[in-house]
Amino acid sequence: MGIELRKASAGDAAFIYRVVETTMRGYVEQTWGRFDEQGNRKAALERIEAGLYSVVRSGAEDVGALAVERTPTHIQLDQLFILPSHQNRGIGATLVRQLASEARTAGLPLRLRVLAVNPARRLYEREGFLVTETTPKRIYMELNA
Repeated sequence: MGIELRKASAGDAAFIYRVVETTMRGYVEQTWGRFDEQGNRKAALERIEAGLYSVVRSGAEDVGALAVERTPTHIQLDQLFILPSHQNRGIGATLVRQLASEARTAGLPLRLRVLAVNPARRLYEREGFLVTETTPKRIYMELNA
């Protein structure tokens, strides 16, 4: 399939924001009633500056964004967004499996949170994640090493 990750730079901020808006606006509005454009632009840039974001590439095309935080106690899949035109092609599943393999090798759990209304939850369940906590707006999940 040719999936690659490229470390995001400040020059990727507009692309990452576009991916976030395209994939999440509807779910965010359904959950909180509005999508904060300025807040999301700022958050994307902050994650880029912190070194958390990578741009997902398929072939020669930028198709998504992945933010991962590695801590001494766990690996946090912070955000995984694939443009709709590239969804359902196994890109997200491949990335989740790669992170799961990294977590197993490190002997750490892989954790994430997903909006309760986001159907991406099914992907994580198929990959073996278990729900550890729920709130009205979010579902917290973990895959143990």
